[in-house]
Amino acid sequence: MPQILNVAPILFDSAFINIEKIPYSDTSFESVQNTYRTSHLIKRKGDHIFLVPLFEDSPLHGGDIISVELKEDLSLASSLVRDAIYKHLLLQNVHLTRIVPITYLRPLNNILESCIPDTIKFIKGLGVYPKWEIDFRVISPNGKTPFVSMTLNVSVAPRITMSCQSLLSAGINLTGYYVGTSHTGKRPDLKPHFRIIGRVVRILDTGMLELDDVREGMSNQIDPVEVYIEPRQDILETCIRHFYNDQASIILDNLAAKTASFHVGDSKLKKLNIALEHLQKVDLKLANQIPFRIGNFLSDAIPDYPTIKVDTVEKPVFVFSNAGGKNSEYNDLGLQRYGPYTKESFSPTKPNICVIYQNSKKGQVETILHKFLNGIPPVEYGKGGKKFEFTGLKTKFYLQECILSFFGAGDDTVIEYNKAITSALQAGQNGPKWDMAIIQIDNCFRDRYGNDNPYLIAKSRFIGQGIPVQEFTMESLGLPDSRVVWSLNNMALATYAKLGGQPWLLAADKPIAHELVIGIGSSLSQNSRLGQKERMIGITTVFTGDGNYFINNVSAAVPADEYFDTLLANLRNTMTSIQKSFNWQPRDTVRLIFHAFKTFKEKEADVVKQVVSELGNYNVEFSFIHVAETHPYLLFDPQQSGFGYYKKGIHAPERGKYLQLSEHVSLVSLTGPQEVKQADDGLPSPVQLILHRDSTFKDLTYLSKQVLRFGAHSWRSFLPASMPVTIYYSQLMAQMLSQLNEVSSWNPDNLYNKISSTRWFL
Repeated sequence: MPQILNVAPILFDSAFINIEKIPYSDTSFESVQNTYRTSHLIKRKGDHIFLVPLFEDSPLHGGDIISVELKEDLSLASSLVRDAIYKHLLLQNVHLTRIVPITYLRPLNNILESCIPDTIKFIKGLGVYPKWEIDFRVISPNGKTPFVSMTLNVSVAPRITMSCQSLLSAGINLTGYYVGTSHTGKRPDLKPHFRIIGRVVRILDTGMLELDDVREGMSNQIDPVEVYIEPRQDILETCIRHFYNDQASIILDNLAAKTASFHVGDSKLKKLNIALEHLQKVDLKLANQIPFRIGNFLSDAIPDYPTIKVDTVEKPVFVFSNAGGKNSEYNDLGLQRYGPYTKESFSPTKPNICVIYQNSKKGQVETILHKFLNGIPPVEYGKGGKKFEFTGLKTKFYLQECILSFFGAGDDTVIEYNKAITSALQAGQNGPKWDMAIIQIDNCFRDRYGNDNPYLIAKSRFIGQGIPVQEFTMESLGLPDSRVVWSLNNMALATYAKLGGQPWLLAADKPIAHELVIGIGSSLSQNSRLGQKERMIGITTVFTGDGNYFINNVSAAVPADEYFDTLLANLRNTMTSIQKSFNWQPRDTVRLIFHAFKTFKEKEADVVKQVVSELGNYNVEFSFIHVAETHPYLLFDPQQSGFGYYKKGIHAPERGKYLQLSEHVSLVSLTGPQEVKQADDGLPSPVQLILHRDSTFKDLTYLSKQVLRFGAHSWRSFLPASMPVTIYYSQLMAQMLSQLNEVSSWNPDNLYNKISSTRWFL
């Protein structure tokens, strides 16, 4: 069976359309929007505004009349298609909330209501609804003639339309939750949307809600009759449990089963096909005069039709020896057979490790650490009696010994953990220095923030002394061997990397150019969601073409509007360091591939090019790639019936699939059915690579394959990551930094010590 993309071509015959063109200015654009919104399609193109009449009697503005062939201006055609489908949906019984992409709910299809047993009264004001998104792009798969395409997607959205007064009257505690109002935007034809105004601190004696983290210009007191609680999935679940009491578990199980059909591949594709067939039957016209129709979803097996070409990247090869010859397609098998890449050069071979634990759990901690260091007997997994043996950190990574020193905390409080940490740090000053700290934590610590979280306190204090930290929970590792063997295996991998070891590298064809892959990320530093004092931390990770993690830099926290300048200054320092380390010679060819968490703007690309030009007399070529997780595309493989006993990843393409949508855009599948964690996670999305047009190295096939290889290169887990490590490591750093910023004793300057060149964030 073919592989299917949730993209349908828009088909129309050649046709000319007369439009008005007037000079652009902010004032004129706003004026024509207000005057002609209902009678014209209004579109800005460069220094002009185009007014496309939508009716025969649409008034003229007085601009220049030009004739446009729509097949020659696909951007304009795409806007007209959007307008036609949007106008059609306005006449339907849907809840339209956005135009780009067209987003709407089906208000008469409350999935939650269908989950309530017949014997129980349904409570109005709580709901889960199908959420549809339709978007339009100009694409040219396989380098062929470009065309307008429509993407179609469906998910679910929770809604809570009971006022906060109603929730309070029902006995629900609103303290700590964000609340907001029903807000109408500039478009009167769109339905109001929820807009957060602040977080509830307490309910005053007057009945008013007192708020903190308040939106600018809003009062910190609000009448609960006027506001609604934030409609998040977890908050909806809390409301369901409160209102339905003993029946809540049954209702939530029913809800999970019904909403799964919007995520699991086969049922999701069925819903999309039904919706597509409905739209195909509608009489639609561009500018109310030129008929068009919607084709079927693209696949790689339909002749004489716009097609996609889905290719497969060969599996990455992992390298375990600098001399070559010790290679494997499987990272764990290669480690078992050859040992880690740095086994000959790694130091320390007898790491000195301090262990922070709770006194009441010392015996359990010792048992877990014995398994972690020395291994456990083979355990069976899967079908057919297959066995896996975790040989322990010492054997697997060729360590002679691990010297443990234990420092107990009286209980699970920050005060007691701080005492244990202080004892450990003092011991490290008076004796051998610590190479690592292992911290026993509890799952409940994840619900504690900042200064109330013992793990974050430990991380802050040890990293401040240049000591990497590895944590574990009793809940995860205190289980039978068959259930912890994989967790212990991953923990050993991350620990070795944090100690400075390199488990493996990637086999890579040696290009003529010196090639570096540079990841650019950021961390948001703020104490509130609506606060105006947000600050950004720039993160730069650098890898060589074979995946060798060379360096990371973290900038100081700066206001958001200064972020990119600071990041580029950080990049300038990074490039100077790389230039010296690799001993680049004049006229060498240097290829710099940038993976960014966001789209490069023109001025940002220009400044990066300026940094590159400062390097010296080199032949420099570069690629700017936005690695995007959020996009409208889904790829289906109907032959995939699901992996494993629980049928994970139904209809998901295998990892390693990629396809090109245009000269500058490709999709790559970094998560296949084997990498899906659980069946109800549904269909994984590919990542979208967007190559900036100013790039001088434009081989998108080469770049796509490289991203796929780097997705298999994480040293946090033996499983491939859902993003290339250039971005994934930046994300991990950003996540950890945002948590550490909530700790009052944390100083970002701590990362300027020796720990900055390690994988401390894994």
